[in-house]
Amino acid sequence: MRRIFLIIFALLFSFALAACFKSADLEESRGYSSGGGGGDGDYYSPSPGSPPSEGGGGAVEAGGGENGSQNRPRPSAGQLTCGEWSDIKNYNFYLNLFEIIDDSDVEENQRRNNFSRFIDYFGFETRYMFTVNAVRGGLPVGDAVVELYDSNDDILFAAKTDVRGNAYLFPYYDLGGESITVKVNSGAYQSTQTFVHTQDNMQITLNNRAAAQSVLDIMFVIDTTGSMGDELRYLKEEISDVIGAISRDNPNYTINLALLFYRDIGDQYVTRYFDFTTNIAQQQQNLAKQSANGGGDFPEAVDKALSEAVEKNWSSAYATRLIFHVCDAPPHDKQENATVYFNSVKTAAQNGIRIIPVASSGIDFETEYLLRQEALMTGGTYIFLTDDSGIGNSHLQATVGDYTVEYLNVCLVRVVNEYLTGIETDPVPYN
Repeated sequence: MRRIFLIIFALLFSFALAACFKSADLEESRGYSSGGGGGDGDYYSPSPGSPPSEGGGGAVEAGGGENGSQNRPRPSAGQLTCGEWSDIKNYNFYLNLFEIIDDSDVEENQRRNNFSRFIDYFGFETRYMFTVNAVRGGLPVGDAVVELYDSNDDILFAAKTDVRGNAYLFPYYDLGGESITVKVNSGAYQSTQTFVHTQDNMQITLNNRAAAQSVLDIMFVIDTTGSMGDELRYLKEEISDVIGAISRDNPNYTINLALLFYRDIGDQYVTRYFDFTTNIAQQQQNLAKQSANGGGDFPEAVDKALSEAVEKNWSSAYATRLIFHVCDAPPHDKQENATVYFNSVKTAAQNGIRIIPVASSGIDFETEYLLRQEALMTGGTYIFLTDDSGIGNSHLQATVGDYTVEYLNVCLVRVVNEYLTGIETDPVPYN
């Protein structure tokens, strides 16, 4: 009897063990992994607790890239969480990050020490912002070219005004007491004013006002290296949902949409581009086909991606131009990469292209600093994913003040509408 019992127990144990292996093989075949970032393929790694639900109305992911057909349910939009922080609106807070404080808050001191050591990192210097507001008849003048010159008539910075008539200029040194010149060009009218710099903002009144045109250029520049795999499946659905919402919410606008995906030198591709088009549905399909792969080290070809992005066929007439830069890594820190990257951001500012980073899991303080430079110098804002969704690997706690945790798709739509209208709306808490 004892022998029979042992035989039965051994058989049951064997069946259970085989079932476990089969389940593990099935999970692997679906592309899921509980490992950390840096691997290839699309996968998710939820934090402890209930995993995010995967809905999408039963939709199945389109085949894409090297991974082929995914054959698994697509995650539904409205799951990733984020925060948004404008260093332009909170400029004094930003400047204070470079001051070393001496109090009992060890964590805050460490964060400030980390941030202050990045002064002039990659050539960026954003501590001397000068703001110009262009108006006519009390109304803002948008998309006007604003140039700042020093006493030797050398140009220091150039930008375009936003829908509120504001241009944000970033000379690389303190202009206090220096004679400077500001030139504003709005269509057929130009204004040139030379004065001694005593304050960090001024208003210029023009005799004409460019007629606003209902044109919105949006480009998503997305890192698709392997380390993005923990969130890319979700990001694709969030971005596709945002694209559809913006199109529906702004029927009177001509919306030109472009997609630029990038990896790194030596990967299957360095950049993959889908040009501006009003065919939103086609771009949503192009987005759905992408997958995460390649990379291998932390830095990626960010400089090449942005240098290509700002040189694409953007609208030359009055328009709102936005780049959403979705990434989790900085450019390589060689001098040639740093120069290309810095010049790309300056070119974006000159052409009125606002860069809005979306920082994903895995970024470090250096990357946060660089992404916030992109946003500052181009009149953009900083968006960062948070751990509240339970999706992906851990996210760096941003070095910012109080913010509202939002669903990413809702936040992106809100931000786009603010750039279009100039009207700010309150964030909607995700919970």
